[in-house]
Amino acid sequence: MMRKKSTALSITIASLTRKLSLSLLLASCWVSPSWGKVKTAEISGNPMVNEDQVTIRIQVTDENDKPAMQLSETDFQVLVNGEKIDIDPNDWKSAEEATPPRAWIIVLLDMSGSMKAADSRGKTKIEGALGAIREFTELAADRGGNTQIAIVPFGDPGPNCEGYPVNEEKLDKFFPAGDFKLQNYLDYLEGLTPCASTNLYEPVNNAIRFLANTDDTRFHPSQEEESQSPKPRLSIVLLSDGFHNKDNEEQDFEDLEHLLSRNSEIIVHTLGYGLTPEQLQPKYKLPNPATRANLWYGQEQLPPGKVPAEEFVDKERLAAIAQPSGGIAEFSGNAQDIAENLKLFLNALLGEYEITYTEPNPERGKSSEVKVVVDGVESEEESYRMSVFGRSLSVQIRVTMAISTLLLIGFGGIVPFYFWGQKLKQEATED
Repeated sequence: MMRKKSTALSITIASLTRKLSLSLLLASCWVSPSWGKVKTAEISGNPMVNEDQVTIRIQVTDENDKPAMQLSETDFQVLVNGEKIDIDPNDWKSAEEATPPRAWIIVLLDMSGSMKAADSRGKTKIEGALGAIREFTELAADRGGNTQIAIVPFGDPGPNCEGYPVNEEKLDKFFPAGDFKLQNYLDYLEGLTPCASTNLYEPVNNAIRFLANTDDTRFHPSQEEESQSPKPRLSIVLLSDGFHNKDNEEQDFEDLEHLLSRNSEIIVHTLGYGLTPEQLQPKYKLPNPATRANLWYGQEQLPPGKVPAEEFVDKERLAAIAQPSGGIAEFSGNAQDIAENLKLFLNALLGEYEITYTEPNPERGKSSEVKVVVDGVESEEESYRMSVFGRSLSVQIRVTMAISTLLLIGFGGIVPFYFWGQKLKQEATED
């Protein structure tokens, strides 16, 4: 009897094991980023041509509009003039292996008085934000490349507060991601006291205009430079725990949308720091998620159906600010999540796959069209022009050709000339 029970138990365990293994397999396939999860693929900037070698960089997003970072070379196909070409695995680089393109990042840091409040884990928001930004700069430095970062506090003046204006001088305070001066500047910011009122649009407007200056070759290099190296990435990160505290908010937003539409190369990411409207609803016993209509500015006891104005973060508007440029809008309640979202923004800006291939027909002046297919998703075609005629020759072949040419000149020109001279000399002696 005991043996039968043991046998039955073994069969049951084996059956459950097979079912569990199948479930895990299906689950791993479902979460795998290369299992039909690619939403967009885009060749970033112009293809770079070096003799008969062409290098392209590809940005890939998943179904959540986040950067797809875990793809493999087998997920990529390259088509040149409609024909698939072979890719050497050694000439494919993942989004984390590829050297990041040059980047100029402006982080706009809200310095309103509400940043002194504690987040969901007990840190003050300004402490959490600066700690997360510090991690962000260290991560950017570890990625390599040339990433320049400017941390710009913002906020309008208020009672006993001079405010934090955003002007060209403040915006141009860039430091390399790994520079100790950047860490020293973060130390300085930690000593400041948030006291301003929130003005979301003016800082972003000023930052866009600053990066959009076409006379500044740091942000807008010549076409010749672009053909040799990736175009610099330009980005603004808006970190705020509040909402626009000015009149004519709708008009200010429309003006920002128009400015973004004229400067599509600048990406704006937004990061809200605090409780979401949905989280404020149960906290203050509201019938619906919190809106501006629920805000309470008074100092006396909070009426039913109201939310203290300093706790409201305009999640909807922050998302709308990021949307026109294709940026990412995130929302976090604590410093750890803030740091993770800043990492996400960095991947969105610098996380590009890189493929180098040999042009199939490298004729001088010839124009070609290239596109990529990533896990079945096609990119738009990008054109490039070859600057060489035929394939470049190896050093050994070039040396052999040079020696052959010298020998040909020697035997075909110098030697016959020598014998002709000797003959003339002999004839002159005989005369």
